[in-house]
Amino acid sequence: MKNNFIPGHLYAVTKGTLTGTTLVLMESQPKNINFLCLTTMQNMTISTSDVKQGVENDILELLETLPEDIMITCEEQYRKNLNTG
Repeated sequence: MKNNFIPGHLYAVTKGTLTGTTLVLMESQPKNINFLCLTTMQNMTISTSDVKQGVENDILELLETLPEDIMITCEEQYRKNLNTG
């Protein structure tokens, strides 16, 4: 099963301690995937293997691809967080 992790994809966490959290995929790297958590407006890094497992086990549900104007706002917040971290 091939997973395409594309910036702008919006995921819902449907199980576990982060249930109800929404995550915007910001950057996909070989070992990690970086998200902006819309619940806290903080950056999160999750291993690619954990994200794949989450999708396969219905812990992460792809909701939609964000419109460009919303993605620009998310990118601004993500970059701001990187620069202040």
